[in-house]
Amino acid sequence: MAKVAFKVSARAGKLLGRENFSNPEGAIIELVKNSYDADAKNCLVLFDIPTKKVKDSDGKEIEIPVREKSILYIIDNGEGMTEKVIKDHWMQIGTGNKEKDYVSDDKRTKTGAKGIGRFALDRLGFETEMWTLSKNAKDGIGSFWKMDWNQFDNADKAISQIEAELESAKIDFKGKIKSLTNNNVLIEKVIMDLNFDRGTIIKIANLKDDWFNEETSSVFKSLEALIPPKELNIPFEVFFKHFQQPKEFGKVETAFFNDFDYKLKASYNAKTLNVEFEITRNEIDIKSLKKKYPNVYKSKKHPYDLKTLESKTFTYNKSIDKVLSWKLNDSNKKLLKDVGSFDLTFYYLKFSNSIKEGYPFKTVIARERKSTLERFGGVKIYRDSFRVRPYGDPTNDWLKLGARVAQSPAGGGQRIGDWRVRPEQTAGIITISRKSNPLLIDKSDRGALQENDAFDTFKTIIVAVIHEFEFDRTKMLNPLFLENKKAKELKREKEIQKRAEELADKIVEKRKKVEESIYGKKGKVDLFQEKKEEEEKKTYEEAFKDTFKAIDDEKAEQENQEIVQVRSLASLGLVVSSFAHELKEIKDNAIEVKELEGIFKSIVPKENKNSDEYKDGIDIIELLDENSDKIIHWVDYALTAIKKDKRTRGKFKFSGFLKSLKTSWSRIFKKKDISLNIDDKTKNVTYDFRAFEMDMSTIFTNLINNSIDSFNNLIEIQERVIDISVCLKGDYIEITYSDNGIGLDKVFEDKEEIFLPFKTAKRDRKGKEIGTGLGMYLVKSVIDDNNGTIDILEVEKGFSVLMSFPIRK
Repeated sequence: MAKVAFKVSARAGKLLGRENFSNPEGAIIELVKNSYDADAKNCLVLFDIPTKKVKDSDGKEIEIPVREKSILYIIDNGEGMTEKVIKDHWMQIGTGNKEKDYVSDDKRTKTGAKGIGRFALDRLGFETEMWTLSKNAKDGIGSFWKMDWNQFDNADKAISQIEAELESAKIDFKGKIKSLTNNNVLIEKVIMDLNFDRGTIIKIANLKDDWFNEETSSVFKSLEALIPPKELNIPFEVFFKHFQQPKEFGKVETAFFNDFDYKLKASYNAKTLNVEFEITRNEIDIKSLKKKYPNVYKSKKHPYDLKTLESKTFTYNKSIDKVLSWKLNDSNKKLLKDVGSFDLTFYYLKFSNSIKEGYPFKTVIARERKSTLERFGGVKIYRDSFRVRPYGDPTNDWLKLGARVAQSPAGGGQRIGDWRVRPEQTAGIITISRKSNPLLIDKSDRGALQENDAFDTFKTIIVAVIHEFEFDRTKMLNPLFLENKKAKELKREKEIQKRAEELADKIVEKRKKVEESIYGKKGKVDLFQEKKEEEEKKTYEEAFKDTFKAIDDEKAEQENQEIVQVRSLASLGLVVSSFAHELKEIKDNAIEVKELEGIFKSIVPKENKNSDEYKDGIDIIELLDENSDKIIHWVDYALTAIKKDKRTRGKFKFSGFLKSLKTSWSRIFKKKDISLNIDDKTKNVTYDFRAFEMDMSTIFTNLINNSIDSFNNLIEIQERVIDISVCLKGDYIEITYSDNGIGLDKVFEDKEEIFLPFKTAKRDRKGKEIGTGLGMYLVKSVIDDNNGTIDILEVEKGFSVLMSFPIRK
């Protein structure tokens, strides 16, 4: 059988190029990247766009570009090309030389790999001329290359029939630049100050697009964001000039942040699965801090102490499983290694200081910060020193930072680990490379990276690394928040005292005036009378103080009711209350399943009861019976939990609540062989404690759910026990909750992390969170709102916490 070779038309080659460069801006950027790959220290992007005056549809005179006379130059002082390189690589479409030799002589990792970059020239104009002088050229002999891209429009030609002109030529590199740019003074100054003895000059004429001011400005802004930022310390500069607008543009400046609140540098090592961190705090005014809060950080440990805060920068290492709260196994280890090593530099810049919070922050110049972030903001990816778009563009929140803020909108110091950074207040540089991150691959249109497992894991790591900064900021601000809270409470008490004293004085004075009007004015007041008036005033003061406090507390409780309901609905879901009637029917139907086994046994003939089908039927009924128990328990609990009286704060007794709790969980505990022991020492004790019953339900529901999960993960068969003890200690009620399950997961290096929102150890094979991470966070939130405390206790086996609530005196 004869073999037939494919033929590629010239038109197909042209379409390939246009697919990869859908807009002229992208084509220019590709040519600048080629200059970088050629080890150029400098690259010139020059626009010569003459205009003509025409009248628009309204008869108004406007200026428009003259396409056929417009010229674009890309000039660099890189290594240049020899005639052999032009023939073997430049003229070969899809060449793989950059894929094989991806490191340049100056140790730069080359950005190109597909071998179709020269089609950027076709995208920009119909005619291209190129003068190139290699670094190894002798006697100034280089090459001149010329191409008419109209040839590709010939439908009858194969791509192998398309030809360019190539000849050797003696090139005075600087002289050639001067002559091509008509001895432009600005260009002459640039090339005189820099080394332009060799390299490549590309002239693109008869342009295909109209280059209005808006389009040229867009290219300039894109280059600002795309070329290597100053932080990477790579000697590559781009100069942008427009002949008709000599004062408009110049050197392309890249991102460099020296005015920031926080800076985080992280280096992820995919081989050791470790992250090196460097955090710089620049937010707090130390002088103001020492004056206003002299003792807040004195007893704190490194790195949350005053000394570290004064020195600004500190470093530490953390294994990636601790950063992500993952349990490592062979599957997710492979995911983490496949991502490859990378570095992240992350900045946080807030726009203003909140006077309401009262933190001793440094003064910020909002206008300047906003301007900087508009130009350079967003977390951007740079592969081999060049930007990968669209990541970090103004509307591209690829890390979903905004969604995280919506989920956890708390203030900076309100709760440790609870605050989330807003995307518009961030800037970041992530550096990856073709060598270290081979699975982070471009899409075919070079528009983004392919959405694969490696990219998903990459994003997960970055968000977790950013959370290290979020956690640190909340840990630093929380002591200030608590101090301010204490000061507000003290101020409130002083105001109440003052109001009570003023009102008491008025009443005593009015009483005295009434007595004087009836009995006449007394002479000299004796000591007994003075003492009596003092006691009278104190009695009034105490009564008024209690009244004012009760009014304030009642107001706060009304404001808190909505929060309590929202929090409880986070656990139960609105669907429960919406479908209460249907749920009761489901419960009734579930109870009827229990009668199914008797009916089945009665209707199956005796001779069939030894058959496999009969045994399978009994097994299925037993499974239905077990599931019906779960349904009955869940419906009972859900319908009880949403009762209106549970959403109202009132006097609360733990004895009755714990008795009800034991009853409502009894079915589940029986099925799972769990024993619940309650040691209640408050049965016959009188105390005054006010709380929402729904709040207490939230605490114990989440603790019990965690215990059940813990028991399910036991490897060996053992007794399963939950112990709850309640007692009065001084002015506090103390509750100890314990189980003998597997205990706190080892991923929680700092035990307090279990109280952070969205912090969970439950994950699937790919490391994606399958737990909500809200259970213990809700527990802590409820306890905080009831002025209580929760401490994790050290136990030999299982998990144990001590909760304490103040009672009314």
